[in-house]
Amino acid sequence: MILFDYATEETVVLVIAFLRENRQACAGKDVALLFDDPIKPEKRREILDKMPIDYSKWKAIEVSDDEDDTHPNIDTPSLFRWRHQARLERMAERKQEKDAIEQGKKKAQISLGEIESMLADANLDTKERISLELKKQDMKKQEEEWLQKEQEIADKERLEPWNVDTIGQEKFSQSRINKIAEKKPESSKMTEEEESKRMADYFKKHEVELKGYGALHGFEASKKYLIEHPFLCSEFAASFLTIECLNLAIEEKDEEAGNMAEQCIIIQYLLEMARSLNALATNTTVINTFFKKIGLADPSYMKMFHDEVAAFKDRIMKRAVQKRQEYYSQQEEKDRQERIENSPGGVDPQEVYDSLPVEMRDAFDSREITKLQEVANKMDREVFSYHLQRCIDSGLWIPDANAAQENETEAES
Repeated sequence: MILFDYATEETVVLVIAFLRENRQACAGKDVALLFDDPIKPEKRREILDKMPIDYSKWKAIEVSDDEDDTHPNIDTPSLFRWRHQARLERMAERKQEKDAIEQGKKKAQISLGEIESMLADANLDTKERISLELKKQDMKKQEEEWLQKEQEIADKERLEPWNVDTIGQEKFSQSRINKIAEKKPESSKMTEEEESKRMADYFKKHEVELKGYGALHGFEASKKYLIEHPFLCSEFAASFLTIECLNLAIEEKDEEAGNMAEQCIIIQYLLEMARSLNALATNTTVINTFFKKIGLADPSYMKMFHDEVAAFKDRIMKRAVQKRQEYYSQQEEKDRQERIENSPGGVDPQEVYDSLPVEMRDAFDSREITKLQEVANKMDREVFSYHLQRCIDSGLWIPDANAAQENETEAES
């Protein structure tokens, strides 16, 4: 069985001729040809329709190739240039023809519209109406002729092979020139000590404005305040607001701390946008752009903003709890050292009191010597002596208190 999956017309014709000449040699053999003899256009269309992809349009491409065969005496590059120039001239002529057809069609359509407007007038007499109807028919005929010519041109263009000038067309062209961003002034590297001093000076100089900004509510109030005080758009301001927010949280002023946390995040977002634009955050244009953007932001952006504020508040509150605990621990240690320094034997009275047996502690709380004597009689002598000595060393128990009091009275007199 002979089967041609794909063949040109020339190939098929040659095969058919070969089979005719060798009909007897092929007798009894199963010969199946893809194309009929002769090849009919409808048969070719049927075959192409069955193909998954129509490749026929790629056969109609008119391009010049360095591998094209030319006569040795002909300069190939020059030949290609001449062909290209001739093709461009044909394209220019066709464009002029299309423009003329378009103008003629428009003129006919305009005239037809004017005639229809005139026919709509009810005051026309019969003679004028007949004249206009004849003109209308003439204009319709002209319009149809122009449309037919337009269709003929379109058919010619559709059937014309593609070339290097028509195989691809520019659908749109756009150029963008970015505005030169304001460059941040280059600053020399400073030591950590110098940077800390600058920050402290900034805090001292702008403390009132910083606290005023931190107490604001809402984007509009913040925008107005920052435009009036653009120097607040800095990393130093964000640091001040963070510290102040922490101080308020330590003092358990949660509402004020939460509001200042949001104001701090606004500054941080503004600084981030300025960095992305490579511009100065203190520029009022940048400030206006930021608040315009956040005012028109979609819900997902605002959700991200509020999540950031909530996370910042949470970190501040947790840190405030730690700072309070640290403060209480430090204060407790300070009080303990003071008690030890003031005790006769260098022992913490509170620590001694907490370590006393319950019955001995109750006796001290009652301030009655008889109860303490009862405890001494009941308790093991060594244990009682140990705790009593610690009470003396810490100052909880003063032996011969009456004698000491008499000595103090004599000294005063």
